Amino acid sequence: MKKLICLILTVCVLFALAACGDAKPAEPEIKEWTRQGTYEDQSGNHLIVNLSETEGYEGWGVSLMLDGEAAGWIIQQEGNALRGNLNGWDENVDPLNVTITEEGEDGLKLEVEGGETYHFTPIDVPKATIVVTVNLEGMGHIAYAEGEEAPEIDPEFPAQSAYIGLAEPTVHTFLAEPEAGNLFVKWTKNGEDFSTERQITLLLDESAEYLAVFEEDPNWRIP
Repeated sequence: MKKLICLILTVCVLFALAACGDAKPAEPEIKEWTRQGTYEDQSGNHLIVNLSETEGYEGWGVSLMLDGEAAGWIIQQEGNALRGNLNGWDENVDPLNVTITEEGEDGLKLEVEGGETYHFTPIDVPKATIVVTVNLEGMGHIAYAEGEEAPEIDPEFPAQSAYIGLAEPTVHTFLAEPEAGNLFVKWTKNGEDFSTERQITLLLDESAEYLAVFEEDPNWRIP
């Protein structure tokens, strides 16, 4: 009887050891990404991270000003990090492949593949006291730029809306461009007719909503 009990115990131990051998290590818990806003490192580089919920561009919008060069795009969370490519203004320059992770109580660490590692801490950005929104009605696109120089419509990602937050009055120039088969009609400000010029230069000194209005061209024929 003692031999039988010992044999049973031995078999149980072997099964237990086998089960332990097949067990997979616990996967690390995936944390919800909550750190967003504007960050700065000791060299004056800036990193901006914000949630993007725009249809077709869901993810995390990341803008980076690194050593005087700007780059940005929508990247995704992979595990406990944000990973992806940030495109610069120069199409001939390869995008930056970056990994962003949480660091310390409130900071972010940015690693550039094949490059350096940067350490950012959050900074306070003054809240806008002047809020200007720009939208359109009909078929067309808009562009805007600070100052009096003419803005350019982005041929790849033309805008149909814009949000401008300002801490103090600033001059901006707006441009409206109709799509093929459409005509620009006017700009309105807060629902009232404002201008029939496609390009307008304004001192933005109060919160307002501007609307670029387009309509179908009755004389347009498909080429």
